[in-house]
Amino acid sequence: MTKTEPTYRDIEDMGIDTSMIKSCKRLRQLAKLDRIRLDNSEHRTGLNKHLFDYISYCGLDVLTFIKQYLSNLQPYMIERRKDQEPVRTFLCVIDNLYRISVYIKADARQYEELIISFHEDNKRGIAKSNTLIKRNTHEYVPIFADSILSKIENENKYIVKVLAQRGLKVLPIELPALKCQDIFIVEKRQINMQFLSYCNDYIKDLYTSDLELDYDKIEVFTMLQQISFTSYGNDTFSSISLLIDSLNIQPDYISKQTADFALITFIQNLKLTIEQQEELKDLLRRKYLVSDIKKIDIILNRIEENLSLSYNNGL
Repeated sequence: MTKTEPTYRDIEDMGIDTSMIKSCKRLRQLAKLDRIRLDNSEHRTGLNKHLFDYISYCGLDVLTFIKQYLSNLQPYMIERRKDQEPVRTFLCVIDNLYRISVYIKADARQYEELIISFHEDNKRGIAKSNTLIKRNTHEYVPIFADSILSKIENENKYIVKVLAQRGLKVLPIELPALKCQDIFIVEKRQINMQFLSYCNDYIKDLYTSDLELDYDKIEVFTMLQQISFTSYGNDTFSSISLLIDSLNIQPDYISKQTADFALITFIQNLKLTIEQQEELKDLLRRKYLVSDIKKIDIILNRIEENLSLSYNNGL
């Protein structure tokens, strides 16, 4: 990088991907201008609406949440799926930083309004987990900054604030950056590590504070693609989703045993009415119809059985 402000071509020559900047910028603009309608139609698979149900379960208005989500979208989060764009006004992008990719299908009529379908990837009925590849640890990516906090005089060096979003969680992050036309260049790892720390700290609290378990026996999350969309939050469903993700990444019998015990102990200590139990069970069943987790049916059966025990023992 030079002290002067680079152009798009300059950063492309350095291997920085600029292909998603234009599409991402338009999605962000239309979200902020309140030009979004939801596509509530159900796909033939019937598996495309559970994220709507999850957002509602967490007490949020679905359209308001999706507007916020798209307002915080960043170019590095998404890739185009042109094979899913049957007409000129159609735009399909994937936020691929989750265990299962999140599809954002937008019918943008002259790019004046977006008609959004927002769901996890279940192409041809088979959920496709992201390949967990450790990329270049010093990968640089373009972002839209929320604000500039500081600048070094006569240098192209900034500290910017970014509202970074994963699932329901929004983290205000401060990052060193270089300016390039209408975007900034930052190190992707610095964003990812803050979300990984958030999830690992949260699940550590569940293990050590709530469940009084030995956290040292547990394999921690090391990349975003190990964590589901529904795991970023503080509600009951998010906690269960995160505990399932944690169980899924354990490498051996001993750590799996500890993670399973944590999940079941958490479930048994819930105080839910029968109606709340049924709502939670239904949401879990539909969420994990789109899943790549091995033995998920066994895990869900154990959760449902222990939900019933928690009711009988506690209410």
